[in-house]
Amino acid sequence: MFRILLTFLFFACTSLASAKQDLTILLLIGSDGSTEYGDAFREDAAVWIEAAREAGAVMKVVGIEDSGKDNDAEIFKKHLTEIKTGQLWVVLIGHGSFDGREAKFNVRGPDFTDDELVLWLEAYQGQLALINTASASGSLIRKASKPDRIVITATKNESEISYTHFGRYFSKAIAGAEAADLDNDEQVSLLEAFIHASNETALFYKSEGRIATEHSLLDDTGDERGSRAEWFKGTTATRSADKDAAPDGEIAGQQVLIPNEFEKRLTDEQRKRRNELELDVRALRRDRSNREEDDYYEELEALLIQLAEIYEEISKS
Repeated sequence: MFRILLTFLFFACTSLASAKQDLTILLLIGSDGSTEYGDAFREDAAVWIEAAREAGAVMKVVGIEDSGKDNDAEIFKKHLTEIKTGQLWVVLIGHGSFDGREAKFNVRGPDFTDDELVLWLEAYQGQLALINTASASGSLIRKASKPDRIVITATKNESEISYTHFGRYFSKAIAGAEAADLDNDEQVSLLEAFIHASNETALFYKSEGRIATEHSLLDDTGDERGSRAEWFKGTTATRSADKDAAPDGEIAGQQVLIPNEFEKRLTDEQRKRRNELELDVRALRRDRSNREEDDYYEELEALLIQLAEIYEEISKS
């Protein structure tokens, strides 16, 4: 029954998707391993599918239909090579494994390695978010990381091979869970979903009296290091991998699945320009100590005026 419901949600999402967002979500559901895990994976997938339907994003799902189940990796790869433009989120729900040499994601048919996944991702040249909620996913932080790409993993390395709970909390957060809206703007960004899911995962292990076997990471600076949720106060980074590294989270903090009412009113061009200006403001503030005070305020004022002009355009629309 659950599989029938999930299939219905999938087709409802793909048929009702509108042009609200230039966003495609490619969702891969891995092999079950057991009924218990399979039910959990499909429950997480159902949350993603319903959220994408609400957001008006295009959703492509691999791992539900029986057709092609002998080689889900090839179907997944084919979808990746066909998506050329717009914004792309790749979401992996399932089990990962590590044999001491290679990390793999487990699917129906032959599994694929993290190296293969990184190679497939090269076909897409737009803005990409890779969200791997499986065990043994952490190696992607150093392998898939590159500028203007968001990489989120459930584990800090490939050696954390136990079943992960991170994905359960992440799917509910990105779907708009109120507790995940850390800045109270009535929408949940990838950064907020990451922080919330990481904190909820830690609380789960604490409440169970168990040693945590998963430690999630986020990288969006391309430095191949990643950041832990504990490195943020609210949505502001309080530390980075080293003193010279740019803080993670600034790009991820701009990406949401279900936008608030103001965000819906922005055109793609306005949103792109707004995001660029916000990043410029943050970079300028980090570099304040290296600038003359008058120069700093002059540059800051110019950026803020441009942001205000965008907001004024929206208020008049």
